[in-house]
Amino acid sequence: MTLGNRIRNRREELGLNQAELAEKSKLTQGYISSVEHDVYVPRATTLIVLAIALDLAPNTFLKEERQAS
Repeated sequence: MTLGNRIRNRREELGLNQAELAEKSKLTQGYISSVEHDVYVPRATTLIVLAIALDLAPNTFLKEERQAS
């Protein structure tokens, strides 16, 4: 499963749309869409911001990326 898929799945679990996640994370809806479609790979600091907005531990995506390698 790609990083974008994991972010989208968690967002949907929380019942958020992309605009709501963008507002919570102070990112744009277009950026959220690009990340979910694996167009962009966010920097570590942005992954932490997204994790917090998705009610996850700040290192969640970093840990999953490391394990997938």
